[in-house]
Amino acid sequence: MLTVLAAALYAWGLSRGAPHYYYSAAMRSMSESWHAFFFGAFDPSGFVTTDKLPGSLWVHALFVRVFGTQSWVFLLPEVLAASASVPLLFGAVRRWAGARAGFAAAVIFLCTPVVFATAQVNIPDTLLMCAVVAAAYALVRALEHPGWRWLVLSAVLVGVGFQVKMLQALLVLPAFCLTYLFFAAAAPRVRLVRAVVYGALSVLVSLSWMTVVSLVPAGARPQVDGSASNSLWDMVFVYNGVSRGGQGGVAGLFGGEPGATRLVNEQSGGQIGWLLPLAVVLLVAGLLRARTRSDRAGWLLWGGWLVLGGAVLSLLGGMHPYYTAILAPAVAAVAGTGLVRAFADWRARRPAGWLLPAGVLLTAGWALVLLTRQRAGLGWLPPLIAVAAVLAVGLLLVLRVSRDGRRAIAMAAVFTAAVALFAGPATWLVSTPRIDGHSTRVVDPVAGPPQVQAAGARRSGGTLPVVNQDLLDYLLAHHGKERFLFAAGESSTAAPYLGDGRNVLPLRGFTENSPSIPVDELSRLVAAGELRYVLMINLPGMTGQALQRADWIHAHCATVPRPAYQPTAVPGRWDPTLYDCVPGAHPSPAS
Repeated sequence: MLTVLAAALYAWGLSRGAPHYYYSAAMRSMSESWHAFFFGAFDPSGFVTTDKLPGSLWVHALFVRVFGTQSWVFLLPEVLAASASVPLLFGAVRRWAGARAGFAAAVIFLCTPVVFATAQVNIPDTLLMCAVVAAAYALVRALEHPGWRWLVLSAVLVGVGFQVKMLQALLVLPAFCLTYLFFAAAAPRVRLVRAVVYGALSVLVSLSWMTVVSLVPAGARPQVDGSASNSLWDMVFVYNGVSRGGQGGVAGLFGGEPGATRLVNEQSGGQIGWLLPLAVVLLVAGLLRARTRSDRAGWLLWGGWLVLGGAVLSLLGGMHPYYTAILAPAVAAVAGTGLVRAFADWRARRPAGWLLPAGVLLTAGWALVLLTRQRAGLGWLPPLIAVAAVLAVGLLLVLRVSRDGRRAIAMAAVFTAAVALFAGPATWLVSTPRIDGHSTRVVDPVAGPPQVQAAGARRSGGTLPVVNQDLLDYLLAHHGKERFLFAAGESSTAAPYLGDGRNVLPLRGFTENSPSIPVDELSRLVAAGELRYVLMINLPGMTGQALQRADWIHAHCATVPRPAYQPTAVPGRWDPTLYDCVPGAHPSPAS
C-alpha cells in the first residue's frame, strides 16, 4: 500500500517537475551514441564530459533511447527510484525493529519534503538515495546470514552509488562496515575479514569505471570536465571533493554557512529538519537502552549513517539543500523506530515512555519555529499543530491512567500525535508549486510554498540558459552543410540547444578551468567547413586559451548584427554575441 502511495505521490510530482537543462543535454547526447554513453560525453561530438561521473546519466540515457525525449522520460527514473526506496526502507527497518517500525519509517520518509523535491528534477540524488537504501537492506540481510551473497550485493550497491554521485555515496560506508564488524552472526575473526573485504569491494567497484577509462588514451575519449589536467581522479577527488570545502560563497548562496546548525537553518530546515531534533533524541535513547546484538546493530547502522552524513554536510563548504536527501532514510528509520518503541513503553507504563509526549511537544514546537521563521503564508498550520500536540499529550496521559476503552483512546492519541508530527512537513511538501522549466529551481530544487520558492530565487538570482528561438531560426535559415549548427563558448550555453536535439559544439566545459578546444582546432574546423557560427559571451578578464580563442574569433570572424538574430529583445550585459566565421569574412565593428 505504501509503495502504491509513494508511486502516486512522486508521479504527481513528476507532472509538476522539470528536467535539468545541463544534465538533460548530456542524457540526450549519450542516448545517441554508445561511445558517448560509455564515456559520459556531454555533447554528441564527444568533446567533453559532464563535471560528474555518468552513473545516473546512464540510467536516464537508456530511458531516453527507448522512450524518446519527452519531459516525463527525463524524470521517470526519479519517480521509480524514490518509489522503490519505500519498500526497501520498510523491509530493512522491519527486519531490525518490526513491521510497525518499518511502517512508521516509510511514512516519515514519504513526508520528507526534500525527497519529493529531488524526485521532481533529473539530478543524481534520488538514484543515489535508492542505491544506498538498497545497500542497507542487503547489509541487514547479511547480518542475519553467514554467507557472502548479501554482503557482496551490499558492497556492490555502495559502489553503484559512487558511480551515481561519487564521494557522497561513501558517507554510509563507515557505519556499514562497523555494523558488520561488531554485530554480524559470525565469529569475530570471520567478521573482521569480511568487514575488510566489504570495504575493499565497495571501493573497488567505486573506482572500477574510472580506472578503465583512465587507461584509454586521451585522444580516444572525451576531455574530462572539472579538471584542468583532463583527469577523472582530479575531477572526482579534487573538484568534486576537497575543493568543496573552500566554497564559502556557494555555501552562503544555497545551503547557508557551514556549522552545527546548517541542517536546521532557513535554507535546509524545511527540507530535512522537521523531525531531525526528534531523531537525535531518539537515537541517543535507543543506543543507551539497546541490549541485544540485533538492536545495537540497527542503531549503529542507521544512527551512524545519520551522524556521519549530517556532520559532513554540516561542515561542507558548498552545499545545496537537496544534498540532504541522503539523510532522509536514516532520519526516517531512527525516528520511526524510536516513536514506535516509545509508544510501546508508554502503554506498558515504563519510564522510557515519557519520550513519546516529550517528543511530540519537541517536534511540534520545532515545527512552529520553522513555520514562523520562514513566513510561508500558511497561517492556519501553526494553530493546527499546536492544538494537535496538546490534544495528543492529553490523550496519552489519559491512556496511561485509564483501564477501559484503551484501544479507542490509543487510536485517538496516535492520530492526533501524527497530525502534530507530520502536518508541518506534509503540508510543506504538497504546497510546493509547479516548476517552471526556465526557473533556477531546476538546479536547486527545494520543497515549500511559493513564498519560500521566491526567497530561494532571490538568493540564487540570475536566469538559466534557454533556447533563443530567434537565434535558432536565424541559424537554421543560414545553416549549410556544416557539421555543427554553431559552437558555444561554454557547455552551459550549448546545453539548451543540445537538449533540443541540435548538434552544437561546446568550446569548453562547464567551469573556467575545464578543458577547451584550442585555437588551432577551431581554425581547422572553420577551414574544413565543419563550423561557421560561434556564440560567445565576451567576459572581461579572460586569460589563457579562452583569451586566445576570443582574440582569434575577433580577428577572423564577423560580428552578426544583433537585430538579425535578436530582433525583439533588449540585450543584457552578458548576452552572448554571434560571430560568422566563414573563411574570408572581415570583422565588423564590435557590437
